Amino acid sequence: MYILGLNHGEINSSAALYHNGKIIAAAPEERFNRIKRSKSFPKQSVQFCLDFAGIKLKDVDYIVQAWYPGAGWIKYNPMLSGNRIKREDYFYTVPDNLFNLTDRTDQDWIMMSLDNDGLPPIYYIKHHRTHAANAFYLSPFEEAAILTCDFRGEFETTTMGFGKGNEIKTLEKMFIPHSLGVLYSSFTELLGYQVDGDEWKVMALSAFDVDCSFHLEKIKSTFKLLDNGLLELDLNYYKAAILDQPNLYTEKLVKLLGGRVGIAGEEPDHWHYSIARAMQKVFEEIAIHMLLNLYERTKLKNVVLGGGSFMNSVFNGKVIENTPFENVYISHSPSDVGNSIGAALYVAHNLKNEDRNTTFSSSYLGPSFSDEEIQKTLERRKIEYEKIEDIPKTVADILSRGEIIARFNGRMEFGERALGNRSILADPRAENIKDKINSIIKYREGYRPFAPVITQEKVSNYFDVSEVFTCNYMEKVVQIKKEFHKELPAVTHVDGSGRVQTVSEKHNLSFYQIIKEFELLTGLPIVLNTSFNIAGEPVVLSPDDALSTFYNSGLEYLMIGGFLVKK
Repeated sequence: MYILGLNHGEINSSAALYHNGKIIAAAPEERFNRIKRSKSFPKQSVQFCLDFAGIKLKDVDYIVQAWYPGAGWIKYNPMLSGNRIKREDYFYTVPDNLFNLTDRTDQDWIMMSLDNDGLPPIYYIKHHRTHAANAFYLSPFEEAAILTCDFRGEFETTTMGFGKGNEIKTLEKMFIPHSLGVLYSSFTELLGYQVDGDEWKVMALSAFDVDCSFHLEKIKSTFKLLDNGLLELDLNYYKAAILDQPNLYTEKLVKLLGGRVGIAGEEPDHWHYSIARAMQKVFEEIAIHMLLNLYERTKLKNVVLGGGSFMNSVFNGKVIENTPFENVYISHSPSDVGNSIGAALYVAHNLKNEDRNTTFSSSYLGPSFSDEEIQKTLERRKIEYEKIEDIPKTVADILSRGEIIARFNGRMEFGERALGNRSILADPRAENIKDKINSIIKYREGYRPFAPVITQEKVSNYFDVSEVFTCNYMEKVVQIKKEFHKELPAVTHVDGSGRVQTVSEKHNLSFYQIIKEFELLTGLPIVLNTSFNIAGEPVVLSPDDALSTFYNSGLEYLMIGGFLVKK
């Protein structure tokens, strides 16, 4: 069975293809059209998925759209029938209008057949349902509690429930305007940063050890924690995504916090650090409140987390120590980009009862390019290159000399994090490496940290985690052991933490071999990893993208397939 999943209309459009038990191909549209966080219909992503499988659209059994078409609340939803003018938006428009003629007002999905148009049947799945499906069906758990949380879906902002086998059940829902995602984004905007893009900056700033008690007390006075595990915002302080308002926050909130509003591009100071730190503490308090309630309702040892709120890797690393849950899983794509995967899996497992695959879920789902294709690109662009026989040793040697190298290899990662195949790598021991990457390669703020990547078997030697700890997708921030802070300055954040990625032979053999060779040369099984892109651009997809980014940055080395390019 082939099922084509689509996320379209919200940020991070994407497509994914399910076949016989697993996702075999998936990609965000931004990687193809080179528009960061693209909302466009994922035309090129769909074509990639079909080409990968060697099929045509007519061979697909079902198409699934990750959005519920009955959502017609104009005040809170920009993607509505009346505002849709592009032809491809019939994926919404037709069922919107048909749905409004029925009495079905609270369903998780509907299906529409377009046989006369030569298309497979199309399923429309609720936004948070697809978050839950992405989180649970990609997990290794047969049974788990499920928490989804983001800015908003159609109307929902949070769902609490559980999964067992192929079934997903919802126990509790929270609706717009009450939203943890709105709360966090309100302060992102107040600080002068961009909503739906700069929340990373707030998270990075929160690590600075400043007194935030004033802002913490004030922020906590603007919401209530409810007995059912949910959240109630005081709407005197938040405009909560109402479209006809200029900001998410009100003037009353600004006044409460001292009267200052951040300016885009300004250098952060104590005020930025304090609000960011307070907001992170508030986020964690609310999320833990939700999880404690969820545990009491389910008494399950496993929990899975889905939705953009759980891109908050600082919080993710604290779930086990602050809740009764014994195991936590966050997929490689918990944000909206992963809803194409969640939508396809929901139809496959929940509606069609296909057997689940609970083995390791790979994030390497995108396009790949052969050495022959890469060589043709190099020669077409008249670029000098060297064919490398021992790639791991060559890359490790360059890293051990304190040089920075970009790596383009194998299938592109799905989701918002580069995990070795479209990455920039460096020696974590070098004092100046972090500043160099931020200033002349990534062109981003100097306070933002970089991820340490370590071989799976050595993770507990360098980080305050157990021997069985895994973090394949950089989804958790954990503490680096104090004795290694000075040895690892390039990947140790100001609070001694690191957003770690663990790599095994099974997970990514070629990347694992590079780290092992680096260990042979330096004694250290850790390298620095950041995404292969520059500020404002998506991660590279093709050899042409890789070469353009290489020559438009301060990078000196590029390992592209089996070829080394030097400036």
